[in-house]
Amino acid sequence: MSEGFFIDHVIYGVQDVDATAEWLRSEYGLGSVPGGRHLGGTTNRLVPLQPPTFLELLGVGDTSKDDGAWLSQALAGTDRVIWWVLGVADLDDTAARRGLPVQSGEMALQDGSTITFRTAGMPRYPLPFFIGPAEGRRDPMDVWRERYDEAAHDCTPGTFTFVEVGGDPALMNAYLGDHDLPLRFRPEAPPGITATGIATDRGEVVLSMNSPPGRGGG
Repeated sequence: MSEGFFIDHVIYGVQDVDATAEWLRSEYGLGSVPGGRHLGGTTNRLVPLQPPTFLELLGVGDTSKDDGAWLSQALAGTDRVIWWVLGVADLDDTAARRGLPVQSGEMALQDGSTITFRTAGMPRYPLPFFIGPAEGRRDPMDVWRERYDEAAHDCTPGTFTFVEVGGDPALMNAYLGDHDLPLRFRPEAPPGITATGIATDRGEVVLSMNSPPGRGGG
């Protein structure tokens, strides 16, 4: 039985969050909104797509912390798609099916507030991880509609058209189970996400793992 996965967001690791945001707007018409600083040492900015999906621009904030050090090492001076995240309605059920612990995280926003989120599967990188609905907040769809409007796109973005992944397709399919995700496989590439596409009324935007620093791909 399908668990109703959808691509919640794709993480685009970058050297300079603000410069990449400016480039995405000038090149593709994609606006963005401020994110915050994760307590693990990374910082981000969000490109709202068709609610509730988004592209996350993830930058190195503090390399003395575990996540900041990991991202710095993983990027090695480049900008590239680095991870993808699946939204699920019942995170506890999805985690239990795979024997994954559920973890809580926090992110400090620019307005001084802190939000919490629940995930499962982060230690399985480069496989995608799962994220559940936000708790104790307003309807997430309302939040993402507001962010979409705030981004003031110069185009009309839709959602993700595909995610391309390297490695063994059998391993990925066994991990995901029954799904209807727009996956493309590139078995000769290293495991993990290698590219993604975003629908817009100006054409498809393609970001890859071969993007030069500060420039994106497509």
